Amino acid sequence: MVQGTPLGSGVFVPIPSFFKPQTEDLDLETLEKHVKYMCNTGIAGIIFMGSTGEAVHLSDEERITTITKGREFIQKYDPSVKVLAGCGAQSARGTIKLAKDAAQAGAEYVLVLPPSYYKPSMTSDALYEFFKRVADESPIPVVIYNYPGVTQGVDVDVETIVKLAKHPNVVGIKGTDGNIGKVGYIAHRITPEDNFSLLAGSVDFFLPALSVGAVGCVPGLGNVAPRACVEIQKLFDQGDFEKAKKLQQTLVESDDALARWHGNPGVKGGMNILLGWGGLPRNPLQPLSKEKAESIANAVGVAMTLEQSLTTSY
Repeated sequence: MVQGTPLGSGVFVPIPSFFKPQTEDLDLETLEKHVKYMCNTGIAGIIFMGSTGEAVHLSDEERITTITKGREFIQKYDPSVKVLAGCGAQSARGTIKLAKDAAQAGAEYVLVLPPSYYKPSMTSDALYEFFKRVADESPIPVVIYNYPGVTQGVDVDVETIVKLAKHPNVVGIKGTDGNIGKVGYIAHRITPEDNFSLLAGSVDFFLPALSVGAVGCVPGLGNVAPRACVEIQKLFDQGDFEKAKKLQQTLVESDDALARWHGNPGVKGGMNILLGWGGLPRNPLQPLSKEKAESIANAVGVAMTLEQSLTTSY
């Protein structure tokens, strides 16, 4: 992948990083199992080391290993799936280093959070200069990751996003702020020549985001029900808005349960029951109780039923 390559549209699933239970070492066998489960489901890409992937818990060496092996597994099971890697750091210099490592390891795009440690200094100008420098020097395209929930409330404003969309190596944004008006505002002010993909940051507002200009989604629920997430966009693209609406409504609680009831421990706890793998998060995140994991699995059951019904369609 080279600078400026468009991201395109579709569902990009942010997968967990997997760890061995006693040592917390990377569990590459489970990583392969999960990548295989993701492949050939209609998704457009896999995101390694996003928030779901516990990026902040990984060393630079572990990041490189995760991307290298993840790409190897994708090539084995479904080479059409794009490889994205979380590469956020608190300085432009540190982020560029991670981006270069990711590119060398086989990532095709990098997903970058805004810096937030020095929050009072993170003005619109500071955020623009940060992303501009990263995009200037990253060997692969940059996707902005706007998630105020993990950046002390730092929220990249619309004017800065529209300005960054004109940069040839900034190719999209994952908006986990849930702001549908913001999606519409940006969509109205970018052009096809910008090659800038607007991605909903959660499947619970995927259809509303599509209706005002989004072209894809980054759904935590995709870890257990990737086809169901893809189906929303498929129905929307076909103009079957009534079915798309019903599917969207059906998936809201399942997405909320898996991705938000108990954070990352909830994602892994639910996966353990629903898929048979997931494992444990790294300390200080604590394993979920059996009761809480079962409550998640019960709530996600409707999505799993839909997923199984769609298995033969892709």
